[in-house]
Amino acid sequence: MKKSRSRYAAISIFVTTVLSSVIGGFATIDARNSDLQQIDQSINLVAERVNSYPAEAISAAIFTIDEESLDLTLVLVTKEGDETVINESHLIYPGINSMPVVKKALSSPISVEGENPFRFRAIEIAGGDFLIVAADLRKIDSNLNSNLKNLVGFTLAATGFAIFISILLLRRHDRGLDAQALQRMQRFLGDASHELRTPLTVIKGYSEMLSKGQMTDAVDRTRAYSRVNSEIERMENLIHDLLLLAELGESRPTTFEEIDLTELTKAHINDFELFNNGRKIDISLEENCHLKGSREHLNRLIQNCLSNIGRHTPADAAVSISLKSKGKKVHLLIEDGGPGLPESAYRSEIAAMNRFDPSRSRESGGSGLGMSIIAAIVQEHNGKLELRKSHLGGLAVEVELPK
Repeated sequence: MKKSRSRYAAISIFVTTVLSSVIGGFATIDARNSDLQQIDQSINLVAERVNSYPAEAISAAIFTIDEESLDLTLVLVTKEGDETVINESHLIYPGINSMPVVKKALSSPISVEGENPFRFRAIEIAGGDFLIVAADLRKIDSNLNSNLKNLVGFTLAATGFAIFISILLLRRHDRGLDAQALQRMQRFLGDASHELRTPLTVIKGYSEMLSKGQMTDAVDRTRAYSRVNSEIERMENLIHDLLLLAELGESRPTTFEEIDLTELTKAHINDFELFNNGRKIDISLEENCHLKGSREHLNRLIQNCLSNIGRHTPADAAVSISLKSKGKKVHLLIEDGGPGLPESAYRSEIAAMNRFDPSRSRESGGSGLGMSIIAAIVQEHNGKLELRKSHLGGLAVEVELPK
């Protein structure tokens, strides 16, 4: 049993470490590519001006560099290969000394590595000579090294957090709970790998195309980087929600405090009204609805309910929110006039990782686990959750919590 527990803990730590490295690695690559794009835009701007005024190529280049305050070096290369620096920048220009390399940079900027790395583009001018427009890459390389160091730190922190989560999931005072803990770990790892497979596949596909130079068009590259960023953000949301589900699945008792659910709900309604001016919102809150609970988790419960409405209903769909006390129970009812859920969802039990319509979550940027988190929080508080059709036409989420 101990070996099994250690094996599953090691797997969870490995998965978290790999995911942290992937996310951080692509963020680092994206930052460097973004810096290179800015440099290329400056270089290409000078090239466009030179091509627009071929009879005054050098003057056009110098004027553009001065007018736009560009940190670029301008070099005249004769057809014999002699180089003369016309405009200096922060770049310590080492020279190219290779006409084939110069001609290679006629269509688009290329990078030259070395002690003083730089990126340049060549422009052919009258008489068979060339203008070299070059930019210093030392700052970009320095930023890359700094980001890589941050990535190492982030990965170590994420791994440490994974170890902490594994301990929470596996540590049990009662040996009779070991089997349940292992089942939860198995289910958690299986669900996590399933949910993360899609964004990882997309990121891998775009990464291969970019690394192999299959995307030569700047618009396509920008679109690819944007898609990778959106998938990374989606993975971050998934990981955050998966870890919260793991925490909520713990059998250890949660420390509860006295909470005024009325004030908590009011705060979230104020935020919701601020960003939903076009909605008709009917509010009925009984004052002083107190209960014992986790403030952080109850905040997340209300936030998820209202976020789902914001994501999945029309901007003018009506909303109704009511809170009242009945004996030893507190009842929270949140309804909307949106499209609601599939018929089967009203009859099925909400389990961890249950996603009623995965495509909606992908389109809206959510993890798709909001309702599972709501159900887990209600269960943590020994409450009841019911999903049914609302009289407004959409979904009604009814939560009953003990005081």
